Amino acid sequence: MLKDNSFITGHFYFNGKPISGAPEWGMSLKKAGSMRFRWNEENHVRDAFLCSVAGSEHEIVPVELIHSKIVYTVNKKSDTFKRTGDGIITANKSLIPVVTAADCMPIFIYDIRKGVFGALHSGWKGTGIVEEALLQAHKDFGSDVHDFCIVMAPHIHECCYSVDKDRADYFKSRFSPFCVKPLEDPSRSTKFSLSLAEANLSILKKLGIPEENIYVCNECTCCNEKFGSFRRESSNGSGCFTTQAAWIKW
Repeated sequence: MLKDNSFITGHFYFNGKPISGAPEWGMSLKKAGSMRFRWNEENHVRDAFLCSVAGSEHEIVPVELIHSKIVYTVNKKSDTFKRTGDGIITANKSLIPVVTAADCMPIFIYDIRKGVFGALHSGWKGTGIVEEALLQAHKDFGSDVHDFCIVMAPHIHECCYSVDKDRADYFKSRFSPFCVKPLEDPSRSTKFSLSLAEANLSILKKLGIPEENIYVCNECTCCNEKFGSFRRESSNGSGCFTTQAAWIKW
């Protein structure tokens, strides 16, 4: 759902149907401005935007991203203070886990039985973080992976994500041969397209999560200019791009 052209929200699905009485996920758009987050920096645009998202009854829980598979289990806002990593899970409905992305895939998870929910940042280096988060939820909350719903939010799709042979071979051997396809244009230095969604779907299939409980957003952040995109915006050599916030909220 588009909200005033500055962010979108969406639902979780279980057995192929949207769930009522569940948290919503959200993602800022390019119009909202850069949501870049570093502990040693100030970002007043981000602060004001997320304050409006949180309202008076919720607290924002951020983490400084490092393209890892590190996931934090949190009970209160301060549990991630000054920490670096790429995922946050909690069962505290007053908290809003927030990660950032600018072509990488935000992944949202929700356990319909235990009420555990979380936000993850999954770029190519961090592919596999969703498995880490689900296993951590089992360890810390007793969650069963079969009770989880998963959303893969807008990210760069295979139409725009070209990679070299080394990265293609890494994904084929580590995840699935179906997440990589050869490109037909022989003039390109990068010869393969990569689907982060297919890589993550292979992980979730291995864990036994039904396809009916997984929703993959079909919007490509590089194609669609309403999103911020590292690859599209920095292609002019400026190095500037719009980082987006991705959150989950009760």
